[in-house]
Amino acid sequence: MYYTSKKLMGMPVVSLADGHQLGRIKRLLIDHQQMTIAAFTVDRKGWFKEQPVIPYSHVKSVGSHAVTVDEATAVVKLSSLPELEALAKHPLPLLGARVITEEGTVLGTVEDFRFDPQDGKIHYLDVKGGLLQGARSLETAQIITCGRDALIARAGAEEALQKPGGLLSINWQDACKNAGKTLDNAGVIPRKVGETVNRYWRRLPFGQKKDDGPPPGQDS
Repeated sequence: MYYTSKKLMGMPVVSLADGHQLGRIKRLLIDHQQMTIAAFTVDRKGWFKEQPVIPYSHVKSVGSHAVTVDEATAVVKLSSLPELEALAKHPLPLLGARVITEEGTVLGTVEDFRFDPQDGKIHYLDVKGGLLQGARSLETAQIITCGRDALIARAGAEEALQKPGGLLSINWQDACKNAGKTLDNAGVIPRKVGETVNRYWRRLPFGQKKDDGPPPGQDS
């Protein structure tokens, strides 16, 4: 299932090698061309004089309460990775950016985004305002240009908007389908319970009186 950027912010980062907390996520570095979370900086007092950063490739898992990496060496100096340093010094806005179609229709403003925790790939932008009454999600595949003043979406992208609550991973959809089949197959259970109740009802003294009405569980 996809995670939101707001859920990631402030999460502690823990080393699996020794169980030490390496800091808390402070800022996300976004690669707009690849639409991925390239890395994140961590708030680690008393450590590097410059901002420490963890490339997303070092992330082992994103859980409900913490992000894990293999070991403390995942945290490096930002200056040691020029490509990440460039993203940090010249960031293009994503959160808070306006989304406009090629036809000039303003869809709204990005208030959050949804990403795959396994690889940091951003799949959906949560857009609010503009033509929308409430928040809607737009696939990042609809974005053709990321600029400093706006994100440009394909013509007709407003037709591709969907409710954020409808976003489920393929595995989760399959699980829901399987659960539905299980419930259908379990439909015989209530019927068997009703038959058992009826049998006991007929054995009771008041159940043998004249038929003033159907026993419990019996359809009229």
